[in-house]
Formats: sequence, C-alpha cells, structure tokens
Amino acid sequence: MGSRVRFGIVGTGGIAASHAAGLAALADDAELVACCDVAAERVADFAERWGVRNQYDSARTMLDAGGLDVVCVCTPHPQHAEPLILAAERGIHGVVEKPFTATLKEADRVIEASTKYGTLLSTMSQRRWFPAAQRIRQAIDSSQMGKRLVLGESVTEMWRDEAYYSKDAWRGRSDTEGGGVLMNQAPHNIDFLLWYMGPAEEVFGYWANINHPFVEIEDNAVAVIRFKSGALGMLKGTVSMNPEGRLHGITLVGDSGASVSLDCRKVEDPKQVVATGPTDVGSNDQWTLRDGPHAPVSHAEAIDFRAGDLPNFHAHQLRDVIGAVRDKRPPAVTGVDGRRVVGIIQGVYESGRTGRPVKLSD
Repeated sequence: MGSRVRFGIVGTGGIAASHAAGLAALADDAELVACCDVAAERVADFAERWGVRNQYDSARTMLDAGGLDVVCVCTPHPQHAEPLILAAERGIHGVVEKPFTATLKEADRVIEASTKYGTLLSTMSQRRWFPAAQRIRQAIDSSQMGKRLVLGESVTEMWRDEAYYSKDAWRGRSDTEGGGVLMNQAPHNIDFLLWYMGPAEEVFGYWANINHPFVEIEDNAVAVIRFKSGALGMLKGTVSMNPEGRLHGITLVGDSGASVSLDCRKVEDPKQVVATGPTDVGSNDQWTLRDGPHAPVSHAEAIDFRAGDLPNFHAHQLRDVIGAVRDKRPPAVTGVDGRRVVGIIQGVYESGRTGRPVKLSD
C-alpha cells in the first residue's frame, strides 16, 4: 500500500458526492482513483467534477482493474452486498452507505466474505461524530447516567412527497429500495439507539402505508424493543409529518434518573449548507446531568461547529477508516454494527407480517 489510501466509489448518485468531498478534504492521506456506475453520463460527470482519472461501467470491472485499497458502495440498498463481496474476494476493504444491506442473509454473506479474506467493513454512520452524539457516548462511558441505561427512544419524523419518490426510479419500490421509512430514513437513528443501548434481543412492531398511496413501501412504523441488558426501547419512523420538527432524535434514561437527548434538525439558513456538507446538526435539548466537562451542545453551538475542520461528517468517518486500514484495527463503525441495524429493520417487518415478537440474532 502506498503512502495514500486509494479509494474507489461504486454508484455515483447523490450521496457519492459526500464521500468524494470527504476524501478530497483528506487528500494528504487518501486518493479517489476510480468510480463506476451503470449510467455512462452520470459516471462521466462525476469523474469530471471530482477529478477521478479512472471510470468504469460496473463494480466488477473497476475492482478487477486493481489499484484500490478501499471501495465505497453508494448504490441503492438492495445492491450493497454484491460489490462488497467482490471487493473482499480481491482483498479490498469496504465502506457502505446505510443500511449495511437490505436483508440479513445478504449481511451474513458480506461479513462471511470479509472474515474469510481479512478485509475491513464499515457501515456509514457519520452522525456518530456529531459533538452532541459524542458527548452522550462520553456521559454513558463515564457513568454520569448511572450504572446502566434503562430506557431508550428512537424517533424519525420526516416528510416525503410524491416528487421525492419520482426523483429516482429506485425509490418507493420494495425490490429496488428494500423498504420504506425503516430502510431509508431511520437507519442512522436505529444505529444511535443500538450504539448507546447495546445489542437488542427482541422486537415487536407494526408498519403500514397510510397516506402515500403512490408508493408500495411503508410510510409509518412503530416498535418496542427489549435489549440484551434488560433495558427497553421504543422506535418510531414516519415520513408523514409536515412540517417537520425534529428530523430524528434519541432520548435515553439512566438508572440514576438522568436523561439526555440527541436532537437533529435541519440547518435553517441555506447559506450554511453546502451540497456535500451536513444538512442537519445534532444538539442536546434534554440534559439532566450535572454541568461539567460533558455539558450539552445547543443547537446554535452545533451550527457553529458544523463538521469542524472537515467539510462533512462523512470525512470524519472516512478518516477513521483510513486509520483502521493503516493500523490494521477495526473501524469505529463495523459491519456487525450495520448488521444489527438490519436486524431491527427486518425484525419489525417480520413482526408486522406475523403479529408476533421476533427474536434477534447477533
């Protein structure tokens, strides 16, 4: 491996720009050397915009060409698994947009390949690097909330209209999107819940399409969760809330009675948002811990911080991935972390179909 870690991107749609911008900001340590897409015009435009010298029409062709250390998979959800497996078979590490995969079967195939060939996997959960999110993690680890957490709530409250679903052909269909609000909008917030509360062992839920008749996926979902620690959780996801308030958020309660929240809202001033940067920030609206080194982050402070010295929070996670590759250590967010999120999503789907609680596996 050379002095810079060499990256390729699979899928050059909207989210790929966040990866490219992050890598551009890490130019001393990373280089974006290749990209691929089935749409010739799109991949050509992307390559020109980001100065990528090698472009291909398929992941297999790009991976077979060699010269890569890490591949970032930015395709629609049901297309995540195959490029990651192809990369692992060639000794190339994998970074993948949320959710990790569309099904648990695919998640297990990817993890099995990664383990067999000794490659790294990291599911994109860039919001973990929000200062407000990091301070909650620190408060938990330093026992400021007590000996353990007893209750957690994950809320995703968004609005999606018909224009949103018609923007891309893969949206709004089970076969190409893999699901609705749980699969597309809620994974980051489910990841937060699991990161803070620990692995879950059982979920019971309902889901339905209530007021988006122009798509075939769920627009509302609710669930209750039992964690391996004995703690309980609640999950809510909707794309039926207009106007939006808190886009997504977490509320946690410790056995001391202390409670904190992570509240993510859009940045209201469009001048503060760049195309490849974060369009929302995290604050701690609720914080009943004593003042100290882990004091809460206000919404105004979060806007001021944005992504700190980097253009977006993708760059923060990509910097961690680069360090993991060089140091031969696990990344901060792993494939197993991603699989646990898929487990919750698929567990709610199965529970909704059967009307029964679903046991979860690690």
